[in-house]
Amino acid sequence: MTALSDTDFPALGTDSPAEELISRRFQWYHLHARNARRAYRALGTVQLIAALVIAISVAISAPTWLAPALGGAIALAEGIRTLFGFKDSYPAYTRTAAELRNEAWLYAQRAGRYDEAEEPVKLLAERVVEISQAETMDWETALKSRSI
Repeated sequence: MTALSDTDFPALGTDSPAEELISRRFQWYHLHARNARRAYRALGTVQLIAALVIAISVAISAPTWLAPALGGAIALAEGIRTLFGFKDSYPAYTRTAAELRNEAWLYAQRAGRYDEAEEPVKLLAERVVEISQAETMDWETALKSRSI
């Protein structure tokens, strides 16, 4: 996935509640996507290093407690990744931030659906709510499928 930055988001001026809403939602999803990506990669790195050290510890006759302790660290890291859903939240938040960013650009340029809209700012508010609701529904579906 492509990395999003704050500079990728158009300046809207936040003159209306809808413009303020899309700016705030983009910032929230952008920040949380970045944090989830970092956590997911950091925990994965811990797992890889621990697995490597286990393999090396066997070769160098390290203390017998080292391999099981590192195995526990691997299990803990995977448990944290699963419990907090970093694997799922990173792409979901990134996708939602990208959708909000794209919608903001269309609105800022009065392109696409905003070209002929009688009230572009109302259409923007509707689209922000639709995008946010879709992301929430995706989470609900994912959570329901896990609990079965």
